[in-house]
Amino acid sequence: MRDVVTALAMPAVMCASGIYAAADAWWRRRRPSPPPYSHAGRRLAGERAVAVAEAVVADEYALLSAAGRPAGLAGRPAD
Repeated sequence: MRDVVTALAMPAVMCASGIYAAADAWWRRRRPSPPPYSHAGRRLAGERAVAVAEAVVADEYALLSAAGRPAGLAGRPAD
């Protein structure tokens, strides 16, 4: 009897996992990811990160220009 249960358990597990995979795929097609995880959301987040980085670099460059040339840049020609 134990052999029969073992032999029937494997197809039952495979069938259940197939049904679960089909239901999961159906669910994800009907309900797409929220905007931060979509391609457009990632692109917008990347553009925002670049804009913030550019602003930080511009601010620091302005501070360096206002404070004079630091000693580490003394050998380089001025802009």
